[in-house]
Amino acid sequence: MSIKEAAQSLLDRYWRSLPGNFRGAIWVLLSAFTFILLQALTKQLGGRFDSIQLAFFRASIGGLAVLPFIFSRGSSAFRTENLPYHVGRGLFGAMAIFLMVFAIIHMPLADATVIGFTRTLFLIALAVIFLGERVRWRRWTATAVGFGGVVIMLRPGDETFQLAALAAVGASVCFASAHVCIKKCTTQKDHPLTVQSYYWLIATAVTLPPALWFWTTPSWDELALLILIGVISGLAQIFTAYSLSAGEATFVAPFDFTRLLWAALFGVALFGEALAPATIGGALIIIGSNLYIARRQAKESKAKAAAGGVDRP
Repeated sequence: MSIKEAAQSLLDRYWRSLPGNFRGAIWVLLSAFTFILLQALTKQLGGRFDSIQLAFFRASIGGLAVLPFIFSRGSSAFRTENLPYHVGRGLFGAMAIFLMVFAIIHMPLADATVIGFTRTLFLIALAVIFLGERVRWRRWTATAVGFGGVVIMLRPGDETFQLAALAAVGASVCFASAHVCIKKCTTQKDHPLTVQSYYWLIATAVTLPPALWFWTTPSWDELALLILIGVISGLAQIFTAYSLSAGEATFVAPFDFTRLLWAALFGVALFGEALAPATIGGALIIIGSNLYIARRQAKESKAKAAAGGVDRP
């Protein structure tokens, strides 16, 4: 065994010896940083390219990571009995990317990041309607408070900002809707990479025609950045998947709020964007409601497990 192989083996054993929640937290921190790096690069190119063209590169290049899975599985990679949900996930996912790209270009990074956290709040309402999940009054109250933070950030009267903020809210709705479709597929035994394969094909197919309509031919340097955006998008999704597989969702989720720190730093350093009081106030409310919801969910899960898997009234 070479020195390189021995070192890799030692590092692998050390990494696997760490507690799952600790590893999950590290993956989330990496995911948070890469997502904001992705947003910063997107904003940097926003003055040159249309939002839909940027969305196309994020969807098409970011999904190339599933190609080895498709090649190894062949046609079975797409075998499913849940095609409508895969189509829904692809459509909602493509729309979410487009709306978020538009929001990132036309509003401060920190503001778009904070509003993006509302996807959890929308997911609660959608899970009740489409997944039949039970939500008690405490979580409904926390959800309502969280939406109050969004109202603070919409800043009525500032039409340019408000349009971008509404786009960010729409992106959160679409992300939450896509998550419901993913849940439907995975609970009905579809392989996670099958879900990702369908998403890559559908999102790429949906964004390609409008991207060609608004196409701006990039220079070689710009093309390199566009490809980098797609690669980073794929990495961020992989980091997120690893975080959820390594640790408990309710433990690792709060670390995702470090996105706001990175968004504020990138915003100030690259774009001269200062944090507005409305952003800080809305962030405290939205993040606080998310943390409370995560805590309540953890308690209810433990209570359900202690009761032998039976929901309490």
